[in-house]
Amino acid sequence: MMQDSKSKKRKRGSKEKHEPETEVQEEMSEDAIRQKIKEFNIQLDQNQNDVNLWLEFIAFQDKSLQFGKSKKADASITRSSINEVKLSIFEKALEANPNDTTLLIAYMKCCEEHWDIPKLLTKWDQVLKENSRNINLWMKYLDFRQTNLVSFTVSQCIQVFEDCLHLLRKEFVVCVDSGEKLKIERIMIHIFQRACFFMLQSGYSERAYACWQAMIELTFFAPKIIQQKDFYDRVVAFENFWEAEWPRFGEDDAKGWSYYFDQDIEIVESSADVSNLLANLSSEGDMYDKWAKAEVLYNSQLLPTHSSNVSNLEDPYRIVLFDDIRTFLFDLTSHQSCIELIYACLAFTGLTYNPGYSSSNPMITDTFLYNKLSNESIENISFWSTDRSVTRTFIYPIKAFPQDNVTLFNSQTWFSICNDVDILDVDMSFSRNAFYQLRQIVNDTEIKLCRLSLEYLYDASSGRNLAKSMLKRDTMNLSLWNGYAQVEKSSNNISEARKVYLGAITQYRTFLEQYRVVAPLLHRSFAEMEIEQGRNKTAINILINLTEEQGTTDSISESDVPITKLLRARKYYAQQIARITTPSASQIEARNLLHYCVCYALLECLSQNLQQASKVFEDTLNYLEVRNDNVNVETEWLYMSYVKLIHQQSSSEKFVSNNEPGRLLQEVLSRALRIFPNNTIFLSLYFHEEIRGRIPYGLNLILNEALQKRPSYILWTTAIYMELHHQQSCDINRVRTTFDKALMCSTTRHSVSLWILYINFEIKYGEMNKAKAIYYRAMRECPWSKDIYMIAFKKLRTQFSSDELEELMNVLLEKEIRIRVPVEHFADKVSEFLFKNF
Repeated sequence: MMQDSKSKKRKRGSKEKHEPETEVQEEMSEDAIRQKIKEFNIQLDQNQNDVNLWLEFIAFQDKSLQFGKSKKADASITRSSINEVKLSIFEKALEANPNDTTLLIAYMKCCEEHWDIPKLLTKWDQVLKENSRNINLWMKYLDFRQTNLVSFTVSQCIQVFEDCLHLLRKEFVVCVDSGEKLKIERIMIHIFQRACFFMLQSGYSERAYACWQAMIELTFFAPKIIQQKDFYDRVVAFENFWEAEWPRFGEDDAKGWSYYFDQDIEIVESSADVSNLLANLSSEGDMYDKWAKAEVLYNSQLLPTHSSNVSNLEDPYRIVLFDDIRTFLFDLTSHQSCIELIYACLAFTGLTYNPGYSSSNPMITDTFLYNKLSNESIENISFWSTDRSVTRTFIYPIKAFPQDNVTLFNSQTWFSICNDVDILDVDMSFSRNAFYQLRQIVNDTEIKLCRLSLEYLYDASSGRNLAKSMLKRDTMNLSLWNGYAQVEKSSNNISEARKVYLGAITQYRTFLEQYRVVAPLLHRSFAEMEIEQGRNKTAINILINLTEEQGTTDSISESDVPITKLLRARKYYAQQIARITTPSASQIEARNLLHYCVCYALLECLSQNLQQASKVFEDTLNYLEVRNDNVNVETEWLYMSYVKLIHQQSSSEKFVSNNEPGRLLQEVLSRALRIFPNNTIFLSLYFHEEIRGRIPYGLNLILNEALQKRPSYILWTTAIYMELHHQQSCDINRVRTTFDKALMCSTTRHSVSLWILYINFEIKYGEMNKAKAIYYRAMRECPWSKDIYMIAFKKLRTQFSSDELEELMNVLLEKEIRIRVPVEHFADKVSEFLFKNF
């Protein structure tokens, strides 16, 4: 693999020659430094448009700092002079390449490190005016405004989000290319999602949820007569619906904008049961203790209230006016973007479903979009737990892998995209209402299966009833048949699941062709279930049944398979894979490549050996690599299926004394992680197999390589998790060092989850002074996070004096972090005030 990697780098051309040096290990003499600078100057005179060469030259200036240190010069003076040189070189580079995004971003990053805030803000204004249509620059500016404590306020940061969306709306209107339009739509969804997460985390949950309600209503529930109008006219019409305060998307009894349009329907008032919240409020503690407890209770009121539901509302942010959301709305024209908007909404509520995003997708790797480990219950179960059982392998702190039919439902024997731990921080009422209200508007099978998965997690019996109801309305949908069987399997009702699969196989050959195309998935899932039950002969018969034109369920049993049937089946699978891998194959057929490959590999493994099964996967992976698709989601799914098969076989009795699957598993996982380093199935499987001694150590090397190339919160969380759980008892200093490295990394230094984990780590080991110091660091790096501010008033309460807490409260007010209950009201009788005013 290393040879392949090097050869690919050579093929990329001369551009790679001048990649910036990020770390300089070797010492250089003064003469060598001067000679190198001379060489750079000559090269840059001849190649002024070589941006990578400019960046390498700028990075090389740190060599001069090394030399200065050797002369024992004042470090700060030396560093300051080097920074001046760097900025001077940047300016020359920008004169030659005035609109280069990479240079501009690197230049502004350098400015951020060395200029004061007023000067820096002035420079940002100038750069953005000169490059007003450069969305990458806007995104970097957004990062800066959200994370810089000195200049940060909630309202100013929201204004930057609004400015970004305004720019993208204008770009979208003038864009004529469909591919570019799709790209802009995806960027708008990404920025919109970040804006909503930002509002949620800074305490403005009502406004954040209102934005989602408005976008979904506008995109999916517009009346037909309104759908024909342009976007801005639709927004004007939508304002009337919003201000009328009909039930909105995700709320109980909501029926969608189109239902209420031009109708005189009486609004049924509902009121938040505040008394129930107050009943749980303890009267113990001082003013700040009481305030913190009340604030936590009121934070559970996520959705905006309607003006008709309240008579005396002291907190004005509970009601969201149309002007509060107008500037966040945007148009979507492609079906694909509309589906991705739904998944983004689900992610906002805390659900971990995704539309088949690769683990390298920005929607997965964006630090600002991940906050689940800041939830204490999820953190305790998935991160701190020392359980080393086999099932523990499949409960990993982060879900970063492309969702498919295999990982969609809860499982004890493999990874699932969403399980009962993942929903601990989810507003189940809103989420279930959302799925229910979308059921007749969005006819997307994957969305239906996500709904079924969630309903099962909410209540197994309810999930089973929903599966039956869905099949009754859509009998020929084999994906739904598979979903129903998976629901039964998740409940350990194997015999019922088997009946569902057999029922589907009995019928589907009479279905329309457009439905029969999903048959490989059905047979694959059925066979995998039987393998897990130790019924290998039955699994072989299931796989052969797919290859037969008139296949019946009579042969699906624990009976021997005639060799002629096996030979015909192998020929069939080889032919299907060959047909699908031709350029003339349809997109629908191409999606079956994975399922045919897995079916063929299972057949070879069960009827021959693991080596033959491996050959099927390797041949398919080679095909994708030749097609230059070796880094797409299809390849990732293929590797996920590949390692699942090897893992299953390594656990079977016939390999107990044979380490062949272990060696193969390590080799395949190593290759997979070098292509998809953020995939948490690969990371978790490698780690847990390693600590059980079933494969040699090697993950740490792979992880370090990935962290050097492209660090992410996923990789750093994994590195910390490894230090915590590699031994029965962890080395506290090593864990602390890893936390520090993660939070000094530019990619993850603003990760709310990592900071909260670090604070909790020190608390768990009784280092309260260290926890307090880390708290202040976290506050500086994540000034928008109310969860971080609140730690001082809860877990670290004993470490802060009243004066310190008063100062922190002033910071919350200065930064415009949402405070739901004024702290002053807790100086005397908390209950009497609250009952009168809330």
